[in-house]
Amino acid sequence: MSSHKQYHGSENNQDEGQRTSTGTTDLVPWKYCNVYANNRSPERLFVFQGHSIFIHQRLDEKVTIDQNTGNVVWDGAYLMSKYLEAHVQDLLGKTCLELGAGTGLVSIVAWLLGASQVLATDLAGPHLEHVQRNTSTNTTRIALERKQALPKEGGKAQLLMQQRHHQERDSTISSRRRPDMLRTIELKGENLHVAPLDWSFPTLPDTVPPVFRGPFSYILCSEILYLPQLHRALLKTITQFSDDKTVVILLWKQRGLGEERFFEIASRPSAGWDVHFLDKSVLDVEFQDQPYGIAQMTRSRLTSAAHDL
Repeated sequence: MSSHKQYHGSENNQDEGQRTSTGTTDLVPWKYCNVYANNRSPERLFVFQGHSIFIHQRLDEKVTIDQNTGNVVWDGAYLMSKYLEAHVQDLLGKTCLELGAGTGLVSIVAWLLGASQVLATDLAGPHLEHVQRNTSTNTTRIALERKQALPKEGGKAQLLMQQRHHQERDSTISSRRRPDMLRTIELKGENLHVAPLDWSFPTLPDTVPPVFRGPFSYILCSEILYLPQLHRALLKTITQFSDDKTVVILLWKQRGLGEERFFEIASRPSAGWDVHFLDKSVLDVEFQDQPYGIAQMTRSRLTSAAHDL
């Protein structure tokens, strides 16, 4: 949701009126953890930057921690999306790679926030087809909505000038003014691409265009640390698609499955990464009392200097 306090109707059963003691039905502030919302419905609705994002969920298969994890929206994907919207102020014009995209929600939000190229990746097969379905249907519709909403006077040249001006002063834009600016940029569906990626052999297929091959400005990882046996392969993949300017954002739930061991590996001098754990206050307020963690990683200065020699 674009705001924790945003009021929302009963569209797609995502939020319904709360019945009062008088028997009437009034709108209540939207909450993600809403007793009226069916988190296992075939389709879930989210709102970011004033646009509805409809996420299809595959309920025909059993979902466990070990199988079919990309069939439904995890809370961590929502939390990552909210964090990007509220705290990452420079996505406009940047490139993003999402690892373990699942339903594609995070990639769609990164694209909506103005990233110039977003690559959503997952394992080949039904998982990737699910990502493709959600990203293509949402980007096509939202791009058309944005095109119809943009002012027509001045034409495309004026729009490009506005975008360039916004990018030049992006670092000084306040968080309160930023959403208004982002709603004036043109969005194109072709700026979000989906591709298979196996961390054990982190090579993109030849069909992926050069602009989506990295290195990336941001690498986004939500809820992908719960299998410690994949930590080394994950770190190898992150390293392969990054450079000394890349920021890696990781969000995970502490399930007692060894999630934090990943950071022990990444912070070793031989790995070449600096890890910075963020305060839980950056998470959406509904989840700050729950066992979630969030961290950023950047290439260590020593490693960057060694690459320059």
